[in-house]
Amino acid sequence: MRDGTAASPAEGSRAGGLVIDRITRDHRDHRDDGDDGDGRVQSAHHDHHQHRDAPDGVDTNGTDTNGADTNGADTNGADTNGADTNGADTNGADTNGVDTNGADAWVRPVTEEDRQFVRALFAESLPDHYSGDHVAHADRVLDAHLAGGVDQDGHFSLQQRMFVLADARTCYGVVHLVCKRQRTVKISPLLVSPSYRGRLLGGYALLAKAEDFARAAGARQLYCTVSETNPATLRFMRLNGFVVAGSAYEQYKPGVREFMLYKVLNSPEPAPERDGLTVRDLVDADVPAMSELVLAAFEPVCVGLGQDWVDALVRAYRRRHTRDLNQKYRDIHVVVDRDGRLRGVAATGPKKGGSIKVVPLCATDPAALSELLTRLPGRVCPDGGRMYSHQPPDPTVTRVLQAHGWSVDALLPGAYRDDQCMVQWSRCVEDAGASTRGETR
Repeated sequence: MRDGTAASPAEGSRAGGLVIDRITRDHRDHRDDGDDGDGRVQSAHHDHHQHRDAPDGVDTNGTDTNGADTNGADTNGADTNGADTNGADTNGADTNGVDTNGADAWVRPVTEEDRQFVRALFAESLPDHYSGDHVAHADRVLDAHLAGGVDQDGHFSLQQRMFVLADARTCYGVVHLVCKRQRTVKISPLLVSPSYRGRLLGGYALLAKAEDFARAAGARQLYCTVSETNPATLRFMRLNGFVVAGSAYEQYKPGVREFMLYKVLNSPEPAPERDGLTVRDLVDADVPAMSELVLAAFEPVCVGLGQDWVDALVRAYRRRHTRDLNQKYRDIHVVVDRDGRLRGVAATGPKKGGSIKVVPLCATDPAALSELLTRLPGRVCPDGGRMYSHQPPDPTVTRVLQAHGWSVDALLPGAYRDDQCMVQWSRCVEDAGASTRGETR
């Protein structure tokens, strides 16, 4: 994001398996800690400290939908450009050296000897969430893996690999990964045996393997899809750094909605630190910097939005004491750093239906935008409510908005300029407590 950007705007060897020991240590005192249920999107790193194992598994059913399924559900093609984690454990198994009932489990490549386990796990785990012939699906992806990873029938896929979490006697779970031409990796699926869900950290181990693999493959993103019938997996993926990009009704099963998730593995640009940033009300001394930022963000993509528009916003801000909706007052919130530099602006005002319009919403960088989006709910709708904003399409802004629980309502071609398409984003907040936790509804 440049200044003025609108912000509405390897195989698995036994040695490699020792990742599990690390996960086990991290979880030793937290195995019974369920997820806090607030749906908050965590950082892109696996936060193993307050999360329970993924329920059944992320399966993609061969489709690329950006959604990971745990409870045995097929993520149906979550392509996230992600690296192999070499041991994401769901159900308590740690990746590379997990103690499962006294046995040492690790993540390794699937072999022909594992075929019956893979077929049975697909057949048992996926039907509740996805349509299709799951045994045929298992055979197809396993055959591609055993043929050196080459997908003879793929269009976007370049390589398919499959890994199993197992010890010398038992298999506990499996993850299938698809490398795409776009330098993304799809989880399709990640599954943990029903007998071991909630008992091991297998989901973490397999997810870790997926991320490690993706990173080693040079993927930009790791993605998957998760069925609405599998809320535990959806929660698990979000708590491990995946962001919900959206959903589609009946994408993989009649009457069922599928959520699309992704996790960015590369950093397109350095992210300035949020330390030292403060969100406060506009003061007179901020007006010149605010005007420069707002005009840089909106003049290139809007017709008729010049200095007179900014002046009108300032006048509306000076009417804020009236709290009279018919006088179209505005509150203006700014982000400043420890040196006093203005790095973000949001003008908010109520609409007749009760929603809060947030326009303009601008920031010089992702950190400032993130700080603004974190603080806005408590400042403008502490008792709950809905906020919406209009933003020109921008991938960096999109990632930040999605990470804060905003979703797309509509695409508005020509709304602000004939050759531009504006995006309407919104977020609903339950209450002040929910807003600080990042909850949405």
